[in-house]
Amino acid sequence: MKVEEVGFGVFIGGATHVGVIPDMVVAAERLGYDSFWVSDHLFLPSVFYEAVGMDPKKGECPVLEAWTTLSAAAAVTKKVMLGVGVTPLPLRDPAILAKQVATIDYISGGRVIFGAGAGWNRREFEAYGIRWDSHPVRIAKMLEGLEVIKRLWTQPLASFQGRYYKLREAPLWPKPIQKPHPPIWFGGASQSIMEATAQYGDGWVPYCPTAGEFKEKFSKLENMIEKAGRYVQEIVPACVLLAHMASDLNVARAAIESIIKLRGSRTLKSERWEEAEETIIYGGVDDCISKIEEYLKIGVRHILLEMIIPGEASNCIKLFGERVLPYFKQQRR
Repeated sequence: MKVEEVGFGVFIGGATHVGVIPDMVVAAERLGYDSFWVSDHLFLPSVFYEAVGMDPKKGECPVLEAWTTLSAAAAVTKKVMLGVGVTPLPLRDPAILAKQVATIDYISGGRVIFGAGAGWNRREFEAYGIRWDSHPVRIAKMLEGLEVIKRLWTQPLASFQGRYYKLREAPLWPKPIQKPHPPIWFGGASQSIMEATAQYGDGWVPYCPTAGEFKEKFSKLENMIEKAGRYVQEIVPACVLLAHMASDLNVARAAIESIIKLRGSRTLKSERWEEAEETIIYGGVDDCISKIEEYLKIGVRHILLEMIIPGEASNCIKLFGERVLPYFKQQRR
């Protein structure tokens, strides 16, 4: 199949060996990945750690702060785009976040993708004393926070009076390198997130949809984009997919069985195990290529590969980079 303008990224989730991330991003750039992403969580539900063989009761739940990690990634790379997938805006002060992102865009030479969301992990909010609101209120805070951020990124002195946030002649210098501002990719597949994507987004990056789910949702998103008076081509259709490569399908399947059961499904419900398996790119080289092509055929144009076994993440970055990416890069020509 002819593939045009397809991008591939490495996505490092919340349950991974934190000490090797600088090596991972350097390898990702060298191997020709287009982007490198980290998740933005203070911690995750225990089931996520248990699925990859860690014991939260023993303190085995390593999570690096996302934007600080991305600043380290910016310092050791020169070309690869850098993203956070995604920042729950109600969890952070938007003005401080605007400064953090602008700083990383500046020191990276304009390589940040700003991943935005409304948050889903209630325990994460409440454990740190941050108010957990209803979904509509979190969406409202996300949109209002985004307005604060965009004004700070683009105006000499930003003022804003909203229900949740306010600014008064606030300066932010240096501005981001990218103009008018870093691209904004929304994470999630709710109606509200898709509406926000249609209005304000430069990309849409749902987490682990099946190919059928993505096709159905993206068709709806296309209609929303057109109603918003924009062109569909303005928004990058992307998704995060779990990934693991081994010598063959059976070896890979055995390695990820616990993840299929405990982590693969977004709902973490056992009755969706089969669906969870559909959202994992795994097996040998041909198996992985075939699965990726399923998503490209229904319109995905940027795939974030989440290497899901911490101890094998670096090796899988290498295997996908050396044996799968070249196949698709050749198709671009």
